[in-house]
Amino acid sequence: MTKKSTTWLAIAIVLVLLAGAGAFAFFTLPLKAETAAEDATADLDSGTIESSVWSDEKTAKKLHDLVLGTVAQSMKKRSVELTGTEKHGDDVVAQLKWTWTNSDGEPWEYTSELPLRKKGLLWSAELTPTVLHPDLDDGRVLVSQKKPGARGAILGEDDEELMAEGPVVDIGIHPAKLEAADGNGKGGQDTLTTLQDELDIDLKALKERIDKAEPEQFVPVITLRESDYRRVKDTIHSLPGTVFNSHTQPLSRKKGFAGPTLGTAGAASAEEVEASDGELTGESVVGKSGLQKAFDEELSGPGSEAIYIADADEEKGSDEDASDGDEGKAAEPVLVHEFPGHDGEDITTTLNVGVQEAADKAAATGKKPTALVAIRPSDGHIIAVANQDPEGAAWDRALTGQYAPGSVFKVASGLALLESGVAAKTTLDCPKTTTVDGKSFKNAEDHVLGEVAFEDDFAESCNTAFVDAAEKVSASDVANAASSLGMDDIDLGIEAKMATVPSEDDAVTHAAQMIGQGKVNSSPLAVAVMAASVAAGDTVDPLLVVSGESEDGRGSETESGQAIDADAATTMQKLMRRAVTDGTADALQDVPGEPVHGKTGTAEYGGETPPRTHSWFAGYQGDVAVAVLVEDGGFGAEAAVPVAKKFFTELN
Repeated sequence: MTKKSTTWLAIAIVLVLLAGAGAFAFFTLPLKAETAAEDATADLDSGTIESSVWSDEKTAKKLHDLVLGTVAQSMKKRSVELTGTEKHGDDVVAQLKWTWTNSDGEPWEYTSELPLRKKGLLWSAELTPTVLHPDLDDGRVLVSQKKPGARGAILGEDDEELMAEGPVVDIGIHPAKLEAADGNGKGGQDTLTTLQDELDIDLKALKERIDKAEPEQFVPVITLRESDYRRVKDTIHSLPGTVFNSHTQPLSRKKGFAGPTLGTAGAASAEEVEASDGELTGESVVGKSGLQKAFDEELSGPGSEAIYIADADEEKGSDEDASDGDEGKAAEPVLVHEFPGHDGEDITTTLNVGVQEAADKAAATGKKPTALVAIRPSDGHIIAVANQDPEGAAWDRALTGQYAPGSVFKVASGLALLESGVAAKTTLDCPKTTTVDGKSFKNAEDHVLGEVAFEDDFAESCNTAFVDAAEKVSASDVANAASSLGMDDIDLGIEAKMATVPSEDDAVTHAAQMIGQGKVNSSPLAVAVMAASVAAGDTVDPLLVVSGESEDGRGSETESGQAIDADAATTMQKLMRRAVTDGTADALQDVPGEPVHGKTGTAEYGGETPPRTHSWFAGYQGDVAVAVLVEDGGFGAEAAVPVAKKFFTELN
């Protein structure tokens, strides 16, 4: 190629590149008003002011974030649509349609105008307050204010109200006022001592909270039901340094009623508000535990939300544009949109008020931490859940606790023996001790029955007879029997645990399994379901929260496909009756009402010698099945049976 040809080729390439750059600029740079309008609209739609189309990008971003900050955080979605442009002299105005959507999917729409001006060859957009909302003035912003809806109630059978909004009083300390309370430098010690005496609070923990608090901070002491507050008001209301706040929060129908199961709800913490992406405010009430927490979404009403035009924070107090006499006075907020309020939904449970009150009274008689679960065998409805702890606040051990069930599990292993061919009159030896692969097993208090019928071994809860009978059934047989009695895991809609029953055939593990020890663990809930299934003669599936149409809590088979043998179930019913008339549960013979059927249990745990024991009872009367656990209570007949007796007596 000649030098002249090369020169012309280079010129041609340059011309092509210049033409391409011109085309790129024509289509991408705002050489046209419509292009500028599209770029600006895209920025407003995404909420990111970063395009060079703005006449002053830095100022535009600051204005955008200031005016729309709280609304953008509160809304679930925004949409800004360019609907057209109009020429106004040398300028152009773009027509915008704004749509904000809240967390409930409800829209808020308005239109605004965006001015466009030409500077040289390019068009630019001017961001003013009226672009963001047509009613905005300089120094004014859009703000969102949420008001929580009424929280739904938790109901029981027959729509009885179990837990709903009620008046309470927060009692607190104002550190600065407390410090100034005593001229002698005691720092309000008299106030703190009186609060301790009247409210039974942990004074050391309160002092630590006060020491860590800011002088003007509200330091919570305790929240009381209004009725409880009235009883101490005359003594504490005028104490120097005390402050009080009245409001409402979810309360059970009476103090302690089904406490850990119903749960608690209270003001959202700062951490919860921050993590909610604008869903919660400091006034929001959220579930903290139990059903209140498990069904928080249903119980919480999204409430109402109002959008106001108000002064920007930094503009409040400014005398700019203020008339004489009104200097520094903020303008009144102007309502521009309001989303309708929504209250929370009620949750209906299967709990029965009368049965629950009887359960709470009975559990309160336990001298150690006590749990009680009552189930209606005919439909599987959980009609009472009680948890009591003499030492302090109880947790829901009734539904979630895991313990060795001890001899109450002989209902399941006994059913497996009956299904294998053992009959009530089959003779089984009950020696003082027996050994399996070097592991020794014995009876409580060295009890000996000798050669007796299986029904007597069951009634007197003979460990050695059940251990020696382990060879008649496999571990899988026992696990299947427990499954047929409904002890498998099930979803109650709330945190709950059932039973763990091993199916391996290790001889020692299997022998321990026969008497509810070793690797067998169960909650009081699972033991109550076991008793209910015997009473029903069929597998019972427990139900706590009713949703949709009425559900029948019973099924002929569990998920494992195991069903109860009808003849074996009938025999087990007779064996459980005999345990009351002639066995370890004979203290229940004189309970009024229908005949009581039952089984006691004493479950060893820990490594002490002699071992510590949990106390159990499982049984039923008529259409009420119950399980009772007394932690570290000793023998079942001594601790759990009296609680069961109190329960049945209260019911009758």
